[in-house]
Amino acid sequence: MDRAVTVGTRRTRWRGLGTALLLALGAAGVSAPGDIPSSPPRAFEMIASRFSFEPETLEVAEGERVRLTLRSTDTEHGFSVRKLNLKVAVPKTGEPVTVEFVAGKPGTYEFKCSEYCGSGHGRMKGRIVVTPRAR
Repeated sequence: MDRAVTVGTRRTRWRGLGTALLLALGAAGVSAPGDIPSSPPRAFEMIASRFSFEPETLEVAEGERVRLTLRSTDTEHGFSVRKLNLKVAVPKTGEPVTVEFVAGKPGTYEFKCSEYCGSGHGRMKGRIVVTPRAR
């Protein structure tokens, strides 16, 4: 599907494949020449199972990039952090799902299972603690 985009006085055509390539490069963290390389994200692995997340608490520093890989050991779950605008499905197949974010303001951010998983679903919560950066 061709889509025309007007930028200033130029009219540019984007094809679906070209747009997908640009999005993939951006998602992969490819930067333009001259950009200052950012530090690698701090990686965590989390297991979702009835009716808990393990670990239940993540502690990160303000401004830190975070990569969280989630897996389910039993049924479909969800992972949601409302204050960080994060929400992903965690399939029951055990396939990993990765979410990345930057720990913004210091504070405690509750996460919870966002996919009903049984009678203990309401107890399936945890927290991300963002500590202030040393100045």
